[in-house]
Amino acid sequence: MNDKMNILQYIETSGPGGAETVLVNIARHMDRSRFNPYVVLHKSRWVHQQLEAIGVPTRIIPCGRSWDIGFLYRFVKTCRELKINVIHAHLFGAGLYASLAGVILRVPVIVTFHNELLLPGRRERFLRLKNFLIRHLASRLILVADFMKDDYVSRGKYPAGRLQTIYNGIECTSNETPSDVAVLRKELGLSESDLVVGHVANFRPPKGHRYLAEAAAKVCAEIPNAKFLLVGEFGDGSIKSEVEMLAGQFGIQDKLLMLGFRSDVGRLLNLIDVFVLSSISEGHPLSVVEAMAAGKPVVATNVGGLPEIVDQGETGYLVEPGDSSTLAEKLCLLLRNSDLRERMGHRSRELARRRFSLETMMTGYEKLYQEASR
Repeated sequence: MNDKMNILQYIETSGPGGAETVLVNIARHMDRSRFNPYVVLHKSRWVHQQLEAIGVPTRIIPCGRSWDIGFLYRFVKTCRELKINVIHAHLFGAGLYASLAGVILRVPVIVTFHNELLLPGRRERFLRLKNFLIRHLASRLILVADFMKDDYVSRGKYPAGRLQTIYNGIECTSNETPSDVAVLRKELGLSESDLVVGHVANFRPPKGHRYLAEAAAKVCAEIPNAKFLLVGEFGDGSIKSEVEMLAGQFGIQDKLLMLGFRSDVGRLLNLIDVFVLSSISEGHPLSVVEAMAAGKPVVATNVGGLPEIVDQGETGYLVEPGDSSTLAEKLCLLLRNSDLRERMGHRSRELARRRFSLETMMTGYEKLYQEASR
């Protein structure tokens, strides 16, 4: 007799990103002796490629509008075909469709919110109605950082007692050797004397690339052998163009290496000396946790869940968003002091493995699946 539960994960986006990586990690590491993982996506992009590589059954169901009744019909039909026991939705839009499907199917729904209720500069249609439906129809509501709770309670009217935090977790392993790092430095045109700052974030408005470029100019004026690696999808190219324009104005074109999307972020993190994140808005950024797991000190902005990740003065520094001068100051402090970098990097690795392990995240979600289905 097969008592395994069929778990369907669903997300509205499919390019490389934090929430998408969490979905892939859950699907990859789900206990196959107890659970059968399935995934629904709108498009066949990066997430689909990752899932195909690990053999997770995935259905592509296009969704063309902000409200698509045809998609809901096809989604419900898919859940019935697969005999789904629990639906796990990631992000806001997916949470709405999943919650409605759960009522139709009489199947429990878990919704994980990866960001603030409303991202800066973004307008969400029918926000009040969507919140009403999700908070009344979803079985479990998960946040990826504690800071989000006040926002969802005060503005979203979610009951505090129904909001639970499960931190995003990562695999804290590294197989890189000094020779691997040397090869990568050569590939990127970096000399042995270059001090390297890494920034991993898709080129989107909340990531604050303008402030990173301003800080980089200040750092390079003080430390001529500093180089910056900017990793992440370019999107429509507008932010990349802005950064290129600023680099030209500041005369640091040869100091900023914009690498675009990379599948070898782990290799790059082993190469860098300091990790930086210049965001003006964040949830629980996996890139920072990954950098810490690689033993790197972090300079980031004091937004979102970052104070829950970075221990001020112990594993790195937090500065106010938009303050490129202080961002540059803290980067210079670390780049000039190898002992400080090593000490903070060691603490970063220990904290990441203790607080943000993949095992802890998987235990939390697998427990939820079992509880929700009872």
